[in-house]
Amino acid sequence: MSKRVRNLLVIGLFILSMAIVLVVLILTQPKEEAETPEESSTAIVLTSYGRDNIANMTITNENGSFTVRNGVQGFTIDEYSEFRLNSTTLAAAGRCVAELSAQALVEENAQDLGKYGLAEDSPVARCDVVLKDGREFSVFYGIDAPDGKTRYVRLAESNDVYTVLLNSSGYFYYREDDFISLAVTDELTNNNTSPRLDYMTVTRKDLDYDIKFEDDSKNYAEGEVSLPSAQVMIAPIYAHLDITNSNAIMYGLWGLTATDVVKVRPTEEDFKEYGLDDPFCTVDLDAELVNYHLDIGNVAEYVLDENGDPTSTAAEYYCYFNGIDIIYTFAASEVPWATFMPIDILTPLMTGNYIFALDYVSVEYFDDPISYRFDIIGSIDEQTLEGTVDGQSFDPEVFKQLYQFMLKCPIDDVYMDEVDENALVARIEIHRADGDSDLLEFYDIGSNRVGIKFNGTVSFSQPRNYLNVLRKNIEDFKNGAGLDELQEIW
Repeated sequence: MSKRVRNLLVIGLFILSMAIVLVVLILTQPKEEAETPEESSTAIVLTSYGRDNIANMTITNENGSFTVRNGVQGFTIDEYSEFRLNSTTLAAAGRCVAELSAQALVEENAQDLGKYGLAEDSPVARCDVVLKDGREFSVFYGIDAPDGKTRYVRLAESNDVYTVLLNSSGYFYYREDDFISLAVTDELTNNNTSPRLDYMTVTRKDLDYDIKFEDDSKNYAEGEVSLPSAQVMIAPIYAHLDITNSNAIMYGLWGLTATDVVKVRPTEEDFKEYGLDDPFCTVDLDAELVNYHLDIGNVAEYVLDENGDPTSTAAEYYCYFNGIDIIYTFAASEVPWATFMPIDILTPLMTGNYIFALDYVSVEYFDDPISYRFDIIGSIDEQTLEGTVDGQSFDPEVFKQLYQFMLKCPIDDVYMDEVDENALVARIEIHRADGDSDLLEFYDIGSNRVGIKFNGTVSFSQPRNYLNVLRKNIEDFKNGAGLDELQEIW
């Protein structure tokens, strides 16, 4: 056999082998999986009237029957005309019934409609629609399909059963109350529109005192810098507020959002049932000639532990907001007045006298007697400061830091017990050029702590070590200490 013939034979055998391999691959290749009905099916249009063409629709389910009207300002429920309704949800319900698309045809001309919850006389839910041109149609909604994603549905004039998505059919299982907006009050858009809060009183059954606040900005001259919060606590003690921690207490009545509507137009029996005839907590606020009042009643739900058992911590409360005749539930975080304590929202600054407005400051210690006097000449307009300590000139910049330390007394609790007048440890008097003044008196109450009288009223307690550090800082200041030499912690 010639070399040329042998080569042709080898090439032919190679081509034949490759062809066999190709055939085997084709025959053994796995078949493509069939598309799921959800992927292959297209939506089946059942109604296409357009939401805006609805005149009214009547929703009927186990909760009752009510009519939604499409008026000039959109969808509304006339029976609830005095309440704010959720216009978005109402409009969505209108769109879902007027532009209804099914996922799949389940059974054509079904004879047993009851097994789908779609019997003529007892569907689980129905929506009867009247269009603006006078035409009418009805949609029946049944039970959930086994897939957990859809429900059975049919048009009233047909026995063909379809499935529709849960989220597009859920509106027709709602109570009438579910279309009431859960937004009880509007939010404040920005700080520039925050109203002036004149007075607020919080009353709670678990406290033997009321917590009261008032606007303090009127006590400051124009151009004078006050403490961060314009409000102060005036009961059970006088104290300044931390602007961050107190924000929810002072401004929380704006932007109130409920978790649910419990009872519309409640009766006396309803108020009693939910603990609102004698509320656990009340919030009463006057702001720019408008009064706001919130009653917080019984606990509606408790926080659950890891085993799903209720704890003693409230998760929701029943509440009633004056001016809206509805009992709601609110998350505990939405109504912090029910649980906060005064110390939670106070600034560590016991007094806020502006440094440029000072006349003099005196500091006295009585257990190891010594006294100091700081005379100050300041200008609010010029922002200038000079002065002396016990007759010696001081560095104004270093004094600013020392004075800041005086103001930032580390109060860590409200204290209202009586103190032993013979246990006076120290006294700080702060006098302003306008004649106003503040007096802080520190009394030993044991456990290395002092109780503090603020302007004659026992108000706070703090670690006694603060006074020791203050004394050392004053001594170092008198001896010429610089900014980085004064101790800032106690």
